Amino acid sequence: MHRKLFILALCLLPLWAAAIDVRKKGGTMSPQDISADSLLKDADTLFKKRQYPAALDAYHRVVDTAREEFNYSVETEALAQIARCLLIAGKTDEGREYLTRAEQRANVTDPMGWTRYLSVKGRFAWKADSLEAARETFTEMYSFCEEHSLWGRMVDAANMMAIVSEKLDDQVAWSHKGIEAAENGGEEQLLGPLWNNLGGAYFDNKQYDSALECYLKARDYHWRFSDETAKLFADYHVGMTYRLIGNVAEAGKWLRPVLAWAERIENHSAIAQSLQDLGEVDIALGKKESGLAQLKRAREEFITAGYDKSAPDILKSLNDRIAELEK
Repeated sequence: MHRKLFILALCLLPLWAAAIDVRKKGGTMSPQDISADSLLKDADTLFKKRQYPAALDAYHRVVDTAREEFNYSVETEALAQIARCLLIAGKTDEGREYLTRAEQRANVTDPMGWTRYLSVKGRFAWKADSLEAARETFTEMYSFCEEHSLWGRMVDAANMMAIVSEKLDDQVAWSHKGIEAAENGGEEQLLGPLWNNLGGAYFDNKQYDSALECYLKARDYHWRFSDETAKLFADYHVGMTYRLIGNVAEAGKWLRPVLAWAERIENHSAIAQSLQDLGEVDIALGKKESGLAQLKRAREEFITAGYDKSAPDILKSLNDRIAELEK
């Protein structure tokens, strides 16, 4: 049920780009002082915050400025990122047009442009369910990044390999390569999502003890480096996994504060998920009526969060569970 959250965490790892400082005159900045490099950095910041429409506009400005500067490396990165924004928006055909333009500009002698192009090329293959092609691209990207000590993008390549790998052993191996790259590159802020994603691989394979170990490590890093929402879900994953291990008392200790926190910040997805798990905790403790009531509340919250459109399979599973309990 929760795999989409893990994939989301994987896909939205921060992007790393070479950037030079904006030139300043007298402590102020004029329009002609704004370089393509600095504009790319700003666009990447918007993308990292998931402000995709704004990021798309910003990348278009980067392309225009890069052309004026004959900065082919930055132009390549921006074209690739325009393609990625369009892919996220579901405009795959239009995105492929920009990916082709990025490919025409990309050059293996330009490490930043080349790796950005590969990262988006692999994602297009992944979304098209061409997993073998995606694995070839991300393996190439990983090796190239390793050769050029591009640690942040090496992490991205390793974790995309974990996504497109079909066997648990491969997912685990690539996840550990990503963790090692982050540690070697001093990218500690990435370790929360990385450990979280490895926990997701174990969770999907019902290896809940291993998943819990990963989630606890992920929580440590999220609480050091991540925003409030990431911290909230870090705690939720721990409680959720305690429940599935069978330690419902410990699960309740984690999940009740998560629910209160989620209600305070009005995160309906987190409210729904914590209610569903707390409902199952009550049912396991013999409190069927209370548990069923919480499952019904969870259903309402899932609908408020848009799951009836974005993840109908999750809602169907919950409805089936409610129907089973009402017999």
